[in-house]
Formats: sequence, structure tokens, C-alpha cells
Amino acid sequence: MPVATETTEAPAVAALPPAPAFSVSKGIEQITFRRAGFANAIEGTTSGMLSLNAYVALKAMGGEAAGYEAELSTLVTMLPSVAMLFASAYNGGGTVRRRRRYFVFAGVFGRLVFLLVPLLVLLPGALTPFAFVMLVGFSSLICAGVPPALNQLWGANYIPASRGKRFALLSSISMLMVMVSAWVAGRFLDAAPLFEGVQNYQLMYPAAALTGAIALFAFYSIRMRYAAAIEAAEVRGTRPLKRLVRAYGRAFRLLRRDRNFLQYEVGFFLYGIAFMMLLPAVPVLFSRTLHADYSDFSQATVVTVQCSLMLVVPVVAWLAKGRRVTVVTACAFLALICYPAALGLTALTHTLAFAYAAFALFGIAMSGVHFVWNLGPVSFARGGNPLPYTSTHTSLVGARALFGFPLGYVLMKIFPGTLLPIFGGAIGMLLIAAGIIIHLDRRMRRQGLNQTA
Repeated sequence: MPVATETTEAPAVAALPPAPAFSVSKGIEQITFRRAGFANAIEGTTSGMLSLNAYVALKAMGGEAAGYEAELSTLVTMLPSVAMLFASAYNGGGTVRRRRRYFVFAGVFGRLVFLLVPLLVLLPGALTPFAFVMLVGFSSLICAGVPPALNQLWGANYIPASRGKRFALLSSISMLMVMVSAWVAGRFLDAAPLFEGVQNYQLMYPAAALTGAIALFAFYSIRMRYAAAIEAAEVRGTRPLKRLVRAYGRAFRLLRRDRNFLQYEVGFFLYGIAFMMLLPAVPVLFSRTLHADYSDFSQATVVTVQCSLMLVVPVVAWLAKGRRVTVVTACAFLALICYPAALGLTALTHTLAFAYAAFALFGIAMSGVHFVWNLGPVSFARGGNPLPYTSTHTSLVGARALFGFPLGYVLMKIFPGTLLPIFGGAIGMLLIAAGIIIHLDRRMRRQGLNQTA
């Protein structure tokens, strides 16, 4: 990912010839929006079905019966986040602009791989869920470049004046389809098998494979537009591993140079550890403590959260506009404490209603986190190039996944009879994270800095 110091580095090989100068027209924006609307709807449908991965591994594939709840839940929820460590390897413009075929590559190898799920029943007993985990991990690794590729698509094909509005509309389409798809998938998995001897999950995953591939093929159909200046620094033949090493080297230099941003990311790192240590505990809570069916799991963990996000995000954006980003971030972290607290109450009372309440509170709090996640790093650029800050912020997702998920797993193994240490630990982490951000806010005010969201 390019930063301010990028131009001082000698390219490995000759630069690509510059693309012709180009300006985005309304017609290009409209074509992009129409095709992206269809692609986002199909992508949301796929995401809704895949949101049940952990619960399918535990319930349908025998992970719970085999006694591997903690291992499977941790791996299925952890691998997609760890794969983000490699997102920077896909982020070079030569990969996702000039070589638009990446979307086809990801559609074939990252999504159609789920066509193999029905064949997993041929494996011996306990191997089935772990083979499924391998498929999830492989898919996550191949598709790690999709988010940066889409970010570059929105940046290339929309003018700044309309980018935010169109992105918000596309996000709403995607969230709506995630909700609908997750709800339908939960009901489908709870229903009697459509065909004798074939479990319904063996039908759902081939459907998810096809819709996922169609979505990425639809994104491929959108021709990316870019100006010559964007491509000037791109080099031909740079290996993904070399791009990855360079990206993390730039991120380290930026954090060392901007101490305020470093402290902001430390706070976010602790928030991320708290968030990630909770993720593997949730399927175990629903399976072991609540004995919930697929419908309740999907409705609580997906539908309730998405509804809360859709309703509260605009309110948060209105309340946060013009306020110091550090204050908004600290408030979001403090509000998120309600989520593990409500999960702890659920574990103590074995009451499903408290689980629904927990995820409603989670959606409300995450509306604030979502806001500062996207706009917080940008505010530290202070009128300069925001890309180094946003790329560093994104790259650290995978780094903290290496801490948060294993911590949750270790606590589940140390305290096999209760999940309360995980919920209590998450509350402590969020309190510390909020304290770090509050300290940063005071220091920046003394420095005369007032970064607003």
C-alpha cells in the first residue's frame, strides 16, 4: 500500500506504462452502481449463509458430540481475521486494477471450493468438521484481497462528492440481504431434510458456493477506471510476499513516526483482542448453554445485529459529526462493555432472551465502532494522504487476531465449565482500551490538536 515515503524507494523493475488520463462521468457511476448493487445483493446472500459456519461445524458436523467445541469454534471464527494479514499482498494496483482477473480467481478458488462440502461426509467421523475448517481457511486466504479490491473500485469509479452516498446505499443492500439470507438459512437447517439421506447443510453450501462466485464475477464485470497518476508508481512482477513485507515495513515506520496514531492503534488493538476473544465463545454459549437451534442462532447473532446497525449507524453519524474522534472512540468502547456483560448474564441464567438483548446492545455499540473504524484513522492524516493510515489500521486486524482468538481458546480450556472468565476479560480489555483513548484525547488537546470525526 503506498505511503508518503513510497516514492523514495527504487522500484524493483521497470514501471508499467501509464494509463491514459481519465475522468469519471455520471454514466460510468450509474453503470458501476447498478452492477455493484446486484453484486452486493448476491454477496450479502452468500455472507448470510456463511455466517452459520461455526454453528454448522459444531452441530451438523458433529464437533460438539466429539468434544471439540472450543477448537472448532476458535478456528472457524479466527481464520477469516488471520487471513487479513495477507490482504496487503493483494493490494497493489497492478493486482486489482490492471489485472481485474483477481475477482475471477477469487470466485473460482475462494468460493466454488464450498462445492466440496457435501463430500466431507465421506471422511471418518471427527475429521469432517476439521476438513470443513480447512475449506473455510483456504477460502478466507484466497478472498483476503476482495476488500481492498472493492475499496479501489469505489475510489476509481465514483467521484468524491457521490462516493459516500452510493457506498451507504450499497452497504444497506448488502446488510439487508445478509439478514434475509441468514434468517432463511437458519430455518432451512432446522427443517426436515429435503432429500432422504442428505442433510440440509450439504445443499446449502453448494448454493453459497454458486452465489459467492456469481457475486465476484459480477464485480469482475465492472471495468475499473483510473487516472495515469494512480498507476505511475506500480511495478510489474513484484511478488506478493515482497509486497506484504513492504506494506508492514511502511506501517511500522508510520507508527514510529506518529506517536498519537500509535497510541490510537494500541487502544484499537486492545478493543480488537476483546472483540475477538468473544467470537469463539458465542457459538459455544448457544450450543452448550442454551442448546439453541439454527434459527435462534442466526436470528440473534446476525439478524438482530444487522437490524441494530441499520437503525443506529445514521444516528451515530449525526451525533458524532464534528466531535473529536478520540471522544467518539472512547464512548464506543465503553458502550460495547454492555455486550460481554449481557452475554455473562445469559450464561448465568441460561435465558435466550438475554442473548437477544446482548446482540441488540452489540449492534448499537458497534454502530459507533463502525463509524470510528472507518473515519478514525483518516482524521490523523491532518489533510495529508489518508491511505497510509487506513492501510496500517486494516493490516493490524490480522495481527491482533493472532492474540485475541488464542486467548479466548486458552480461557475456554483453563475454565472448561464456564465462559464467564472470557466475558470478564473482555470487559477489562475494553475498559483499558477506553482509558488509553481518553489519555490520548487529553494529550492531543494539550498539543492543540483537534481531529474531528
